[in-house]
Amino acid sequence: MRHKSITVFFLFVSLLTFTLGCWQLYRLSWKNDLIDNINSSITNPELFSQEIIDYNELTAVKLNNKYKAINQPIFIESKTYQNKVGYHAIIPLFFNDEFYSILNLGWFANKNDSNVEKIINQFNQKRDVIVYLRFLTSKKNLFVPENNLDTNTWYSINHDDLEKYFQDAIISPYYFVLLDSEIKFDTNPILFLRNNHLNYSITWFLLSLSSIVMLLIIRRKNE
Repeated sequence: MRHKSITVFFLFVSLLTFTLGCWQLYRLSWKNDLIDNINSSITNPELFSQEIIDYNELTAVKLNNKYKAINQPIFIESKTYQNKVGYHAIIPLFFNDEFYSILNLGWFANKNDSNVEKIINQFNQKRDVIVYLRFLTSKKNLFVPENNLDTNTWYSINHDDLEKYFQDAIISPYYFVLLDSEIKFDTNPILFLRNNHLNYSITWFLLSLSSIVMLLIIRRKNE
């Protein structure tokens, strides 16, 4: 009875880890397709459409000149670029005089950077501006401090906090990050995508194989 239980246990572990390995291969294929699509959108971005509600996050698009950046920046603390600590400048983005979303202008060394106003003017003067999409939610990392609206101290882009601070409802489920190299360029969105699924799948397959080997060794000892 004991030998049968050991056999069942190792077979279960082997099957489970093999299944997880197959799942990681599926995720690898999905992630590679996603990266290819994002790279394609960066190379040839399409005009953003408010009618499309299922954009993939990090997809690059073009915003036409109906979108207007408003010079009311807030600054997200403790952002690094090339090993330097600074801020991300976030500004309201209006469409037809309505608070449509926000625009992340990228990294700045300090809150008094004169380039913020310059970039806003360039954005508003350009016909089509390349940006990429991020989902605008109220979720934050567990280890990120809460935003303090009273002191205007920000640590994350938070949908509810932004609406309270600007005292207006945000229409879009996305926010935008500036990607236009003619204005300013910081980070390729591909860098946000981790693609370790091949390593994960190999690990699970090795665990599956190890379980079978252990089972064979135990059975041989007990013969």
